[in-house]
Amino acid sequence: MDKQIGQSRNYWRIGTSDGYNNYWEIMKNNQYVSIGWPEIGDLLESGIQSKKDIIRLFHDEGYYPDKKNVASRKAGEIFSFLKDIKDGDIVLAQNGAKILGIGEIVGDYGYNSSENFPHFRRVVWKIIEPELRNDEGLQTTVYKIQHLDTIQKIDSLIRTYKKESKMANELNQILFGPPGTGKTYNTINKALELCGEDLTGLSRQDVKERFEQKVKEGRIVFTTFHQSMTYEDFVEGIKPVEPEKEGDPIIYRIEEGIFRKLCIEAAFALAKEKESEITENVLDFSLAFDDFVQRIEEKLTSEQQVELATKNGGRVIVDGISQQGSILIKHPGKDNIYPVTKQRLSKLHAAFSDLSEVHNIDQQFRSIIGGSNSTANWAVLNAIRNNISDSVEPNKSIRKYTWEEKKEVVQALSREDYKDKDGESFVLIIDEINRGNVSQIFGELITLIEEDKRLGNAEAIQVRLPYSKDSFGVPPNVYILGTMNTADRSVEALDTALRRRFSFIEMPPCYSLIRTDGKAKDGIINGIDLSLLLEIINKRIEKLLDKDHMIGHSYFLNISTLNDLKSTFQNKIIPLLQEYFYGDYGKIGLVIGAGFFEINENQSEEDFFAPFDDYESSVLLEKIVYRIRNAQDMTDESFTAAVYSLMRKV
Repeated sequence: MDKQIGQSRNYWRIGTSDGYNNYWEIMKNNQYVSIGWPEIGDLLESGIQSKKDIIRLFHDEGYYPDKKNVASRKAGEIFSFLKDIKDGDIVLAQNGAKILGIGEIVGDYGYNSSENFPHFRRVVWKIIEPELRNDEGLQTTVYKIQHLDTIQKIDSLIRTYKKESKMANELNQILFGPPGTGKTYNTINKALELCGEDLTGLSRQDVKERFEQKVKEGRIVFTTFHQSMTYEDFVEGIKPVEPEKEGDPIIYRIEEGIFRKLCIEAAFALAKEKESEITENVLDFSLAFDDFVQRIEEKLTSEQQVELATKNGGRVIVDGISQQGSILIKHPGKDNIYPVTKQRLSKLHAAFSDLSEVHNIDQQFRSIIGGSNSTANWAVLNAIRNNISDSVEPNKSIRKYTWEEKKEVVQALSREDYKDKDGESFVLIIDEINRGNVSQIFGELITLIEEDKRLGNAEAIQVRLPYSKDSFGVPPNVYILGTMNTADRSVEALDTALRRRFSFIEMPPCYSLIRTDGKAKDGIINGIDLSLLLEIINKRIEKLLDKDHMIGHSYFLNISTLNDLKSTFQNKIIPLLQEYFYGDYGKIGLVIGAGFFEINENQSEEDFFAPFDDYESSVLLEKIVYRIRNAQDMTDESFTAAVYSLMRKV
């Protein structure tokens, strides 16, 4: 994940040429920076712990004979490339003073023996061939940039890049990777950054507190997809409402789902950012309607009959107020009840500034709100307007908006009201997005979430929702962050459905975090290098399965004692491997070694198989039955020996 400008990170120059050939194209295409010296081999396998170890490799391979100063300087550069460059650091790929690319480090050290520049670090290239030169460190391959002026110029270019290169699908992102790589952890940071929070220097506790505050404010919504999640939960559906009084019948109401509620909040925030005349009109009418209802209820409580004038000079009677807050109207001498809702009246109020100019109320009203009792709606709207002059003007600076008022404002907004507006961000985090039936849950929204289909854009689309019949579109300030476990078998079906609408960001294991952020000092327990241990396990899993089933670094972050490591093996790693390999002890043994296995001592030498035709079972009797040892029951010595055997370490 990108670090914010100004956060603590370093800036490095990386040379791309060996004096004969320029390897920039290889670096650019493979998304990494790399350096030469292929003869010294893989630095991790060599167990490099200091600059002296690299000098020793130089000596073994015949580098820089009789040039101790050069050997020392070059060894320092290689050691910096291995140990000092961190995730989030900025690198300049340079040929001389010319900067060919500016990128951000996103991975640990790796080694590719097939390349002339075999030592590499993964990079996300931000800018290719910028209009900028750097004269620092020209005689070096790896150099830490010091000049503040150069750093400020780089930061300025990155800011411009972030602003100009915002991709359409950045609104919708999915963090994917094997279990334990910090996907959910990072969505919290990412959501806060989208909400404009600066997390520089904050502890994890402070970050969580800010996250909880944004959740309370309604700016961030967190949900988890599962097999029972439906369109009705996500967009809208018909739900039962508990009766106010015992014995009253259960009624059903259309309720907004998780995503539609967030979209209404986001759209209302845009409306409030620069309140238009129509927005104020809707809110003022909402207050007037509520005030009118309150007055009617007071009269009905005192058993007064409330009559309202109609367009043709007649009268209608207010029969009561429904549980949903609608005004119930009936004609004198008739039993039929006609509900008059705030939402419909708000639309009529916005459409007709002068009711005296409405000549054909049936035709004109129905063109706005569809089929309804126009006489009843006209009578109530007219009465409210006559009542507005008696109402006290609210203090808009302290006005509180109800949920219904927000919906009314959003429904009254036109497409033009969304143009050229960003507004404060609202974020939906969907954990385990691949565990739900995405096509069923999103429904028609799967198209609406694309950036060019968002409200305010040229290709904006609105749909009529199936239950409420409301017009609905997705505002431009709604972000969707999903997480996806690549070890889950439902991933493949998801990719096809969402690939076009989401940006997929890989979250691989980050071994360096075990050293820097783990509880174990420098990532070492009883002489066991936890990061190296995990990397070895993952190399074997990737060879036997694929990289999607590797084990994440978070499994090792909370290990501070040997007993913690035992518990991690017993309760997390071994069960995960049993699931991955379906109990194939041979492959599990290839991953964790023979030290974690024992032979079943109760193996019978007698033929206990049932007879079956001419099938020879004696061969099977010779088969050795293995069992996985309980890591927590192993002694410290036997467990450490098993781990060393796993790592092929004597």
